[in-house]
Amino acid sequence: MKTRKEEPAMLKRVRPVFIGTAAGMLCCLAVLLLFALLMAARDIPQSAVTPMAVAAAAMGAFIGGFISARIAGSRGLFYGAACGALMYLLILVAGISLLQSISGWYAVAKLLVIMVSAAIGGVYGVNRRRRR
Repeated sequence: MKTRKEEPAMLKRVRPVFIGTAAGMLCCLAVLLLFALLMAARDIPQSAVTPMAVAAAAMGAFIGGFISARIAGSRGLFYGAACGALMYLLILVAGISLLQSISGWYAVAKLLVIMVSAAIGGVYGVNRRRRR
């Protein structure tokens, strides 16, 4: 009789982070697309672009941390923060490759917003009751 092999410990820890990050990035992209439609339909000042981008990243990070912690089932703060860190790195690499420069304070502020949002999402994801 075949028994199901246990997942390696590393895969067990990394899989929720990767899945949460992918979900968070997709959510971030969807929110950015909604903001782009809003900007095309309304006369929104150029100064609102940066706060809208940070808000989209925060929403995506929250969802990513939430999903990551739900998959893991425990340690929501850790899994949420890990998901947020990976999301930040992906956003930073994309920003550097497209813009060729990133402002120092803006990068730090975005790091803090993403990490806090993802960690809160992770804590909420672990503590939310499952449906029966």
